[in-house]
Amino acid sequence: MPIYDALEHLIATAGLNLLLYFLECAKTQAGDAEPVELVCEIVRERTKVRALSGDSYHANQALSIRAVRAAVEGIKLTDAWQTALRSEYPEAECAKLLRLNFQWPSTEGGDDADYSRTTGDELVRTLVEMAESRHEQHFGKIHSAWSRSIGLSSRRLARRTRYAPNDRLLKSLVVTIVDDRMQFDEFLTEAQRRYGLVIGDAEGARLVKEKRVDQEALSENRGNLEARLVGLGLVRRLSDSCSFVENPFGSEGNE
Repeated sequence: MPIYDALEHLIATAGLNLLLYFLECAKTQAGDAEPVELVCEIVRERTKVRALSGDSYHANQALSIRAVRAAVEGIKLTDAWQTALRSEYPEAECAKLLRLNFQWPSTEGGDDADYSRTTGDELVRTLVEMAESRHEQHFGKIHSAWSRSIGLSSRRLARRTRYAPNDRLLKSLVVTIVDDRMQFDEFLTEAQRRYGLVIGDAEGARLVKEKRVDQEALSENRGNLEARLVGLGLVRRLSDSCSFVENPFGSEGNE
């Protein structure tokens, strides 16, 4: 593959992998053991998957703020915190623990507030509020900014942002996942395994079982993706039930 063609795909896939890492870290910190899941709508006028894709996007958008809250409030579950609460001066001991773990409250006069008589629970509550406010101005923007910049999310034809990959990202996924040729269903399975992308009914079986969406809607979404990739010259249909995704830079595509 020519280097100028490769750069575009490297940027998109690197951004997607970093985004997944960010979400996975947030889930781990928040105590959520479920894998990251990105329910993608393949845009074709209005689809039944649109609302579900929007829900998936906004649930992931909230992950990092959950992680921040869990990181701060987690100190209350430690033995050291319980010991501080039972001490002769619990306010001072709780404040000392927070300074040790979060460098707050400041002991150098940088904070105008007086926390000397504030209980441990109130200190934690105040720190959570401050951390969430600061987070929303910085790291809290990573998911929305990165997913938009790599072409994973969109507000096109909708009021809410949702996962709706554009043609550029779809092509990058094909180039990354497919060496030469791969059955379409195998491509969808691999896209879920690597990147958590849920598009068809097989990948969204859990969502169907939980009655969050019907199987027909996801089957239609799968068909929309196949049609998109056919239009991009990335899928070859050999019959009504057999389609292959082809890497345009693979050895077969260059013959």
